[in-house]
Amino acid sequence: MAAFHGAKFMLQALMLLGVVAIASSSLIAIDLGSEFLKVSLIKPGRTPISIVVNEVSKRKSSALVGFVNGERLVGEEAVSMAVRYPDTMIAMARDLLGKAHDDPTIANILKDHALPYKVVEHPLRKVAGIQITEDQILSPEELVASTLQYVMRISEEHAGSEVKDCVLTVPAWFGQAHRQAYMNAAELAGFNVIGMINSHTAAALQYGIERDFANKTENIILYDMGSASTEVALIKYSSYTVKENGKPKQLSQLEVRDVDWDHRLGSNQLDVTLMNHFAAIFAEKNKIDLAELKANVRAMTKLKKQVRRTKEMLSANQFAPISVEEFYNGIDFSSTISREEFEVLAKDFFDRAAAPLLRVLERSGLKPENITGVELLGGGSRVPRVMAVLSEALEGRNLDRHLDSDEASVMGAGLFAANLSTSFRLRKFGMTDLTMYGIEFHTQELHQGTQEPLEDGTMPEESPVRALLPYMKKLPIKRAVHFTNLTKGPLRFSLSYNTSTHHGLPPGVSDPALAEFKITGIEKAIERYNSSGVVNLRFHADHSGVLRLDKAEASVDYIVMEEKIVNIESNNTNSTNSTNSTGNVTIEEPSEKADKPEGEGSEGEEEAKPTEDAPEDESSKEEAKPTEDAPEGEVDNKEGADADDAPEADAESKSDAKEGEKAKEEGEKAEDSEEESGVKDTKNSTVQKILVPKKKNAKVQLKIGGAGWQFPHIAGESLKLAEDTLDAWVKAEISKRETAAAKNDLEAYIIKIQSIIGNEEDVIKVTTEEMREEFSKSLMEAEDWLYEDGEHETGPVYREKLQKLKDIGNPMQRRADEMNKRPGIVTAAREAVELNLKVVNLWSDTKPWISEAETVDVTKKMTEFTEWLEGKEKEQAEKADHEDAAFAVDDVKSKFQKMDKLYQKISNKKKPRPPPESKKEKKEETDGEEGDDAKEGGDAKDEDGKTKADGKEDETKDATDEKVDPKKAEKEKKEKADPKKEKKE
Repeated sequence: MAAFHGAKFMLQALMLLGVVAIASSSLIAIDLGSEFLKVSLIKPGRTPISIVVNEVSKRKSSALVGFVNGERLVGEEAVSMAVRYPDTMIAMARDLLGKAHDDPTIANILKDHALPYKVVEHPLRKVAGIQITEDQILSPEELVASTLQYVMRISEEHAGSEVKDCVLTVPAWFGQAHRQAYMNAAELAGFNVIGMINSHTAAALQYGIERDFANKTENIILYDMGSASTEVALIKYSSYTVKENGKPKQLSQLEVRDVDWDHRLGSNQLDVTLMNHFAAIFAEKNKIDLAELKANVRAMTKLKKQVRRTKEMLSANQFAPISVEEFYNGIDFSSTISREEFEVLAKDFFDRAAAPLLRVLERSGLKPENITGVELLGGGSRVPRVMAVLSEALEGRNLDRHLDSDEASVMGAGLFAANLSTSFRLRKFGMTDLTMYGIEFHTQELHQGTQEPLEDGTMPEESPVRALLPYMKKLPIKRAVHFTNLTKGPLRFSLSYNTSTHHGLPPGVSDPALAEFKITGIEKAIERYNSSGVVNLRFHADHSGVLRLDKAEASVDYIVMEEKIVNIESNNTNSTNSTNSTGNVTIEEPSEKADKPEGEGSEGEEEAKPTEDAPEDESSKEEAKPTEDAPEGEVDNKEGADADDAPEADAESKSDAKEGEKAKEEGEKAEDSEEESGVKDTKNSTVQKILVPKKKNAKVQLKIGGAGWQFPHIAGESLKLAEDTLDAWVKAEISKRETAAAKNDLEAYIIKIQSIIGNEEDVIKVTTEEMREEFSKSLMEAEDWLYEDGEHETGPVYREKLQKLKDIGNPMQRRADEMNKRPGIVTAAREAVELNLKVVNLWSDTKPWISEAETVDVTKKMTEFTEWLEGKEKEQAEKADHEDAAFAVDDVKSKFQKMDKLYQKISNKKKPRPPPESKKEKKEETDGEEGDDAKEGGDAKDEDGKTKADGKEDETKDATDEKVDPKKAEKEKKEKADPKKEKKE
């Protein structure tokens, strides 16, 4: 998983290739917008991150989902049917996630973007439902899951492998419910969501990953105007120092400093402005009621499609035309508009364009000259008037386009996914994101007797609200809430949005309440240990910004009595402990301090002010400060791992028992050792066993219950229904694609064969006129059936029809093909055999090691092949061309290869090595050489006065059967015994 440096997410930008994959499949990052989607593929062994193209080779796909006659259409297929079936084409499904059907933001979406579909309450959940037919209402999760299934299909086709793991980008203004619903939709589509990242953070990562910010700081504004919303983010790029191999090294980092948005300011509103303008012109010109015209969904959908082109033309030209054929009641429409007129019509829109940017500058205290760059993202940022308004707000400074305005976010999300997967070696880069909404912790019921009074008998002061997840807090983050002095359970608490921040509530959220929980099991801890200790609630939020309650546990301190071996001085009568002795056993009373359970007088924690340039998250530097007991609980802010999580109380008890036995054994060993050594002083000290108190800690896992999160998850019956619905759609689409492929194959075969039958001479030669006429008739009948009665048949029917035609046509094509290839293959085979026979006849001279039997065998095989070939040629000469051939080209190849294999095997036989010389021959040769040496120069003597021949004889006489001359041996013996004589000689 991802590596973290404090609160800083360590990215390692693309340097190389994958090393260890988390899964056998590829990874993708999905940037799903209101109108379009982009996908990046992360796959080891190729360009590390690439953009996925769809079925028509586009890098950007439509997020439209449509339904026609019960059939689901997604992406480009839905776009092609949008004008014919506008009522059942669902756009902007992503923006409906996590919202109630009667939320005002949904009505605004339908109005702002002129969407014709109907939103009602979902029958199984209190969320928005989209009515497709009278009997079918779909949830936003099902629609988004449909889009994501389309993403999975095009990604797998692009990757050539299975794709399951993904990272999702989300708008900054998405709240807890929206983010969770999006994750649920992805899981419903079959994805494993390994991460989620804000779209502005992903774009910031893409901007910074290839730049070096050592010894400098840059403030960059990212301005992103999409189809339905606008976001502005202030990003600070800098560096921090780490040690690598004992040497300091500077690493670049990005920090999200502030984010603002307008969730209703999108470029699609410019389309609607133009659409209303031209509709009014058409109605006035043709004396048609404007309301009646706008009520015609098909006509307005046609117009909306054309004004998009007009708007795009105005970005590059001062004037742009529009033309719509059969716009309404068969009447064509055409007109023109100038850029100046367009800007006047959309004045309200352009006046709002710079507002989020100005708010960010105001809160940060930065002036335009303090901004290093302003990067424009999103299709709406290409509109000239938008750029002019932004430049004016920045006192005339130039705007930048170093990033791809469409693909920056999805490429940055791809980097994020690559780091999470551990599949790539990446350059280290720090990344810190922020929480967009604050979340508060409420404990309203503590005053109802669930907490002990303080030492003076009074109850703790009420303070039921705490900032659990502070607004603009750095991510990722872990938080812990501690409760002390609880006397009974259950513990009830709730979570809600902090409405006092300038972002307030997320769009589509009217009630700040987020969750209600009930913690049970506290009574069991009190019953067992006579105290609840400290009740800990542990939360965390990762880069997705989704807050989760991980676990609840009670940490209880308790006292156990353990045996201990001690030496008691006999003259020590002023012991600090009161003891009751019985023999050698002393029971030590536990002190008041030892009896005090954990939590009484415990210290709380509060946030410390972070240093501005610290590379870690602020929360990782918070210091604990002592405070009074807080009745509502204390909140810890932690980035790293939690405190050591001890096992359950039962496990603790077993551990205590083992430790007691161990101490007892050690004491016995010590006593035995003293007795053996004889150093025990009975006058001055006594070895005794005493019981001493020892403090232990047990972790008791508590049960989390209650109503839980308030936004309705897709689960239970609704989840099963959604899974079945999506599964049925997938099966239908697979069948549809198979049917389309079968139909296309049949159509292609008919067209191809019809052009061959009467035109190619080879086919004419191998067929009769009657054959061709009969086959042509069958082809025409199949073609008529295909476009009439068989237009809507299934794949198996098309396959069967195709096979029947091939049973007639394939033999004709095969005969023509054989007729063309036969002469060439026969000639080549005959020439090869003749050449090989000549070589075989020379083997007796060139390769005498090849036996005569082998030569005869090869010659026989070649002769048999030649005779078989000649016989088949005669048989073929007696047949007509339209008859089946006497032999096939493949028959010649097969027989020749079998014969040639034997020829090559024997021809490549290596010359055998000469046989090795025998030992006797070697010895005779050596003796002969030594004799020659003696004749030439006499016997050579060694250090002992022996000749080489004598030495050799001594070494070998035991191993030979030669007879020794006794006189000579006696003489040599005397010479050795008389050294003086030897010296004289």
